[in-house]
Amino acid sequence: MAKAKQTATVERFRDVDEEQREELIRTFLPLVKRVVHRLAGRLPREVDIREMLNSGIIGLVDALEKYDPQHETNFSTYAQFRIRGAILDSFRLQDWAPRSLRHKAHRLENAYLKLEQELGRPAEDGEVAEELGVDVETFQRMLNEVSGVVMLSFEELGFGHGEERFMTDEQLLSGTPDPLSDLLEGERVEIVARALDRLPEKERLVICLYFYEELNLKEIGDIIGVTESRASQVRSRALLRLRSYLRRLV
Repeated sequence: MAKAKQTATVERFRDVDEEQREELIRTFLPLVKRVVHRLAGRLPREVDIREMLNSGIIGLVDALEKYDPQHETNFSTYAQFRIRGAILDSFRLQDWAPRSLRHKAHRLENAYLKLEQELGRPAEDGEVAEELGVDVETFQRMLNEVSGVVMLSFEELGFGHGEERFMTDEQLLSGTPDPLSDLLEGERVEIVARALDRLPEKERLVICLYFYEELNLKEIGDIIGVTESRASQVRSRALLRLRSYLRRLV
């Protein structure tokens, strides 16, 4: 939909009756589905897609009511930001992840943080397993179990895909140049780049393929020669290391 036509459609939303509003909402439902599709691929299977769609529609309505055509950003960019925020807010309110799972993710992250500060290098699976008091097989199973928790924490921090990656809320909403935001974003990208450089080569590759090339875990597994489950473990391991690195850098 062309920007001018899209803006005109959005502006109508405030001046029509309930039935016409519902029709306008249906017009923009593909935006909601696009955001849900992006998020669903990195969340646990327990997450209800229907609930994500419902929360996304709430975000869409919020966007339709608040969009200011004076902003240079087109409505699609603005709406996707609001939709994504509404979905993530709903997860925080529901607290969908069991406390035991969050505790497990916290234990893993702290183990990486402690060992890598002591060793001065990336800790290996056997070393982390020993620190946790479990065998390597149990440790690798833990990596798969916390995958959704770790991924959602990165989504909440704004590590999106495509054009949204590393952008501030203000940039997404206004679309206007902001020297201070540009400076802060430059620092943020530099911090993340420094953390990425600390990762072992295979983990760095997986993160780049997942976030930058937007490949799924099966495709990544094919590239690096492992199963989808193993690729998930590598991604979880990389994200846990990144979280511990970022805690030290910021």
